[in-house]
Order: sequence, then structure tokens, then C-alpha cells
Amino acid sequence: MSPDEHTSFLKSQHRGSVISIVQDALPPPVHFESLRISDAQLKNCKSKKIRNFYEHQNNMISRFVQVDRVVEALQKGEYASPTNQYGAIPDDEERGLAGEGQGLLSRSSTPDIDSTKSPMWIIHMAINLSFLANIALFTTKIILAWYSGSMALLASAFESFLDIVSNAIIFFTVRIIRQKNYYTYPVGKSRMEPLGIIVFAVIITTSFSQVLISSIEKLTSGSAPEQIDLSTQAVTILAVNVVVKAILWFWCASIQGSSSVEALAYDHENDVVFTVASTLFPLAGNWMGWNWLDPVGAILLSIYIIYEWMHVLLENIRRLTGQAASTDDLKQLTYMAYRFSKKITAIDTVRAYYVGDRLMVEIDIVLPPDAPLRDCHDLGEALQEALESLENVERAFVHLDYSSDHAIEHRKVVDDVGFNP
Repeated sequence: MSPDEHTSFLKSQHRGSVISIVQDALPPPVHFESLRISDAQLKNCKSKKIRNFYEHQNNMISRFVQVDRVVEALQKGEYASPTNQYGAIPDDEERGLAGEGQGLLSRSSTPDIDSTKSPMWIIHMAINLSFLANIALFTTKIILAWYSGSMALLASAFESFLDIVSNAIIFFTVRIIRQKNYYTYPVGKSRMEPLGIIVFAVIITTSFSQVLISSIEKLTSGSAPEQIDLSTQAVTILAVNVVVKAILWFWCASIQGSSSVEALAYDHENDVVFTVASTLFPLAGNWMGWNWLDPVGAILLSIYIIYEWMHVLLENIRRLTGQAASTDDLKQLTYMAYRFSKKITAIDTVRAYYVGDRLMVEIDIVLPPDAPLRDCHDLGEALQEALESLENVERAFVHLDYSSDHAIEHRKVVDDVGFNP
């Protein structure tokens, strides 16, 4: 038997083992989709608290349905390698060109697994056109800010420029991540992406802090120009940019199945608001004779950007330093362990924490004391692979035990961190 044939034989044997193990999976306790509240019902809900409750319930239903689909796929022998790893070229191109959106500024924390995905060529067209629009918008704003002396336009130009920088940072970090070296980086380089975001967040907060300081100096010293030089042609160019960005915003918002395009829609929405605000402040100042209104606009825009990106910065720092997973994440992981096999007599511990954008998962399950070692090993390995097929999981470790009466694992190591002699 050749090496390739031997490898193929082992893979088929492993696949068969996984299928046989998952045949013992427990059925879903309820039909979750029947409990979902429709969008029309949510819109008719007058109480914000009640609407938020049902939106959260729909989110949990989507999480449980995702687990059910993974288990059903395994039972049918349709298991594929986990899709949350870097390396798939279309996904990586999408991530690299989409910039800051992936997992940072996207407003939905979990993917809508029930939506119909738009064709890939439409997704790539939206990404590429958005990138070109960002370059055009930055060029327009920086030229007009230079000739007009408007601090509000300068702040808005910085925001557009940093959109382009964020695209470049993520573009290159994703390609670094794809250059795998299992000896130097045995668990991959996925943490370089949030590290790049931290570097970018520091740059953007520092840049806007300088704009903020300059605007405050102009405001307090009275050195702001009496009138901002914004001609009719300049306002027309800015208006055209707003219209183009608004079109891209609504178009990207209508595209389904890409979190990166969803984030781009959010970026276009921000650009529309920023461009309109940065144009109105100097125009209103000219019309009313208030030369202080332009630096005030720059101060407000700078404070908003600094606040938004400080939130992103702190969130990524917490995730890189091992922040615990959310309660919803733990519920989904526990449900996976609960459903996976009737042979699991108890779920002892479910622990998950961030190691970048995704989770490191540790699950302790209890199996019968007289269960054969081979069966226990295959079940634990199959559960590990099922957990790693979830989109929010980076790596999973399954610990097998025959009793839940024992000390908490790794507690001594955690307690001694930073205090060893």
C-alpha cells in the first residue's frame, strides 16, 4: 500500500468511526425553529425590553440550530474540515479586502445561518468598489481640507484615510496568517489579526487626539479663520461623494452571507454621517458668521472616533489576554456536549476563553468507568472535531473522566500565576 493509499485508508476509517459515534447522539429536545419570533412580530413589539428579550432568544435559537446541523451533517457522513481556520482563499480575500469589519465593527455577533448567501462575485464586487470609493473619498476630502482650511473636513479626511490603512493592515496580516509554519507557530498565527487591530487602534486614537488638540488650540486662541473657503464646486463634489457612499451603503446592506460586506455597510453609513457633518459645520459657520463652529465640529468628530476606537482597542486587549466567553457561548458549547452522545453520563466542566477573535474551549465529560479506552478516545476526538467546526471556536480540548468527584483542573497553575518564587 502506497503512503497516499495508507493516508486515505486512515481518513476513511476515522470518518467511519466518527459517523458511528454520532449515531448515538441525543435528538434535539425541541424543534427550535418553531419557537423563533418573526421579524414582523418583533417590529410590532412596542416594549423595547420585550423586543430585546425575543431578539436574544432568536440569537440563541440560531446557535442551537447550528449545533443541530453540525451533528446531523456528521450523522450523514458529510463532515468537512473546520471552516473557521484561515487558508480558504475566497474567505481570506474577503477578510483581507474588507478591512476593519470582521469581528470588530460588525453589528451582529453571530452569523445569520439561515440567510441565503449572495453570489461570490457580487461580494467581491462590493468589496472592491468600496475600497475604491474609500480612496476617492479620502482624496477629495484631503484636497478640500487643504484649500479650505476646515478642521472638520480634516478630521473627516483622517477617518477616511484610516479606513484605507485598516484595510491594508488586515490585508497583510491575513496573508501572514496563511503562511503556515507548524514548527515555529504550532497553533497558527491567527492572533496576529487582533494584534494588528490593536496597533491600528493606537494609531487612529493618537492621530485624532492630535486633531482634537489642534482644534482646541484654534478654538481657544481665536486663530480659526473668519470664513472657510468652500466653493459651490467643492460642496457639489462632497455631495456626490455622499450619494455614492449612500448607494454603496444600501447595496452592501442588501448583500447576504458576508460579515465583511455587512461591516462595509456599517463603514459606508459612518462615512455618510461624517461627510455630511464635516460639510455642514463649516457651511453653517460661514452662513451664521460663527468661525468657532468649524473647530467645534472637528472636536466633536474627533471625540466620537476616539471613543469608538478606544472601545475596539480595549475589547481586543481583553480577548488577547484570555477574557472569558459569554454566557451564550457557554450555552452553545454545553448543548453540543449534551447532544453529542448518549454515552456521556455527565458534563463536568465547560470552560471557554478568548485567544484572539475566537475561543479556546475546555470540556470535561464523564463516561462509564467500564467503557473501553478505544471507544472513549474516539468519542472524545469526535466531540473535539465537532466543537472546532463551530465558527467561534479556535481550538477545543476534551478531557475524559469516569467521575465528577475531583479537584478543579489547573486551579493551582492559575492561582500561582505571577506569584512563583
